[in-house]
Amino acid sequence: MQSIFQLVMLIPTTIVVLVWIGLAMRYEEKFQEITSSIDPKDYYMCELFYIGFQIMEMVHFNIKSDHSRKKVKLMSEVYGRKYAEYYYYVLVGGQITYVITVIPIILLLALLANKPVAMAFGIVLAGLFVWYLNESFKDKLTARREKILTEFPQVLSKMTLLVNSGMLLRDAWDLIAQQGDTVLFEEMRLTSTQLDNGVPEVVAYREFAERCGIKEVRKFASMVIQGLEKGGSELTFFLKDMADEMWLEKKNIVRKKGEQANSKLLVPTAIIFIGILFMIMAPMMAGL
Repeated sequence: MQSIFQLVMLIPTTIVVLVWIGLAMRYEEKFQEITSSIDPKDYYMCELFYIGFQIMEMVHFNIKSDHSRKKVKLMSEVYGRKYAEYYYYVLVGGQITYVITVIPIILLLALLANKPVAMAFGIVLAGLFVWYLNESFKDKLTARREKILTEFPQVLSKMTLLVNSGMLLRDAWDLIAQQGDTVLFEEMRLTSTQLDNGVPEVVAYREFAERCGIKEVRKFASMVIQGLEKGGSELTFFLKDMADEMWLEKKNIVRKKGEQANSKLLVPTAIIFIGILFMIMAPMMAGL
């Protein structure tokens, strides 16, 4: 005999399932070019993201809103300005896809098993997928910034020696930029290219700080720009003081990374645990 819960949930569950099936069958080819460009290693079930993309299109998702611009700005640090909007689009589409895929499955199981508590479980699972995508990007952003902070003290020390020996800041910059292949040196080489192409030094150093996205580099760029505008002779002393400060900061980063290593393992472990719990509970609920 059907319960009140099953009767109440029958219509909304049917609608949600049919909507998912309709989206899955109709719009795959429309977004095939985008979904095929997504790396499966970065996003689970990325071949289904066209469902989220279509929903974004239906609701007229505004990628130019204040919230979106802030997210795109953060993504530009990791992926560059050219591809930041694309990756933000993929992130939002993926989050919507996870929600719109998990919820129908949970609703069906809850309906068949006559277990309202399963709905709460589904909401938690969908929210966890959304949270996981956000945290994955935050981890990439944090790792990039930490790499820059780790390399920055050495760069400052070299720059201090070169400028103190009489070399011009721009020449010292170009020389140091060729000494590595990591994130900071790549950003420095991009700045060198801008300078060679006629971009004013003030603009080039400011954009360098924005691309790095950390306050220490912004402080460095601000002092360099101030020195260029005022023509002061205090740049060497500033570089030395900041290099000493950054070496201390590097020690703190190394210590914090050791403390955080274990906590980062909790996210994938939690998802695996919930997935296993779901596989165990689903047959049990269906059989009741």
